[in-house]
Amino acid sequence: MLILLFTTSLSTPGSMSADKQHDQEQTGQRPEDQPASGQEGNSSPGQGGPASTSEQASVQCGVLKLDQPGEGIGQIPLYCISGTFYGGMTPPNVPHKDLPILRGTTIPVPELAHWGAFFLNEGSNHGYLLLAPRHWKVVTADTGMDGSVKIELQDPSNPRIRMTYLDTGSCGGCAIQRIGSYFPGMKAWAEEQGMIPDLPAFEKRSMLNEHVVQYRMQKDAEAYQTFGAAYRFTGQDHNAFSMLEIEAPEAQLKVMQNMLDFFAKYPAAFIY
Repeated sequence: MLILLFTTSLSTPGSMSADKQHDQEQTGQRPEDQPASGQEGNSSPGQGGPASTSEQASVQCGVLKLDQPGEGIGQIPLYCISGTFYGGMTPPNVPHKDLPILRGTTIPVPELAHWGAFFLNEGSNHGYLLLAPRHWKVVTADTGMDGSVKIELQDPSNPRIRMTYLDTGSCGGCAIQRIGSYFPGMKAWAEEQGMIPDLPAFEKRSMLNEHVVQYRMQKDAEAYQTFGAAYRFTGQDHNAFSMLEIEAPEAQLKVMQNMLDFFAKYPAAFIY
């Protein structure tokens, strides 16, 4: 069951996206230094937050309860993230009420001690909910002026092992461009709407359902494999896209698959 929050999507790529503000802050660029463009991400969020190069604060703020089929209610720690917000008010980092019990998750109860839930609160009734090993650290948690979101976590014992979540927010052009890039058969659809996809180097792709694709990227000899999943929604007045990518050795495939399966159930804003 997908629990999603949709907003009207009328903007075009390049309107202060969270995907690019991390790079802007690293290089010290100002918003006015960015050229205007019709392609995704050529302008960046405004000034004013702490640098994304530093670790984002996350604290345990409760537990997330999981209704495991045939195994009863289990629970894992809930870590609330203090993110960087651009172009709007900063919401409290903790949810306004307890998150609901999640049903239909597939993590065996004996493995729950390995996991944590990471939550970036975005308002009075919604936020972004991710599953990751509980010892991982949040290194980026940015919300752009266009409502886009970028969250990065990494294994502190090996920072090359990391997870990246992206949501294009209200930028409809960004969503169209990425849908055309990641979903089989959607390239021509995106081009018909004026967006030119930037096709990643996939090793393989498979559709889980009409909204979610899982994939594996080709890799350089020295790089970890990249495993990912992407979500799409297309409608007459709204297009949405989000994705989760994990860079890790293939020996951790089971861990990565649990994270990707959780994303497939909760790929966009989580309503609580």
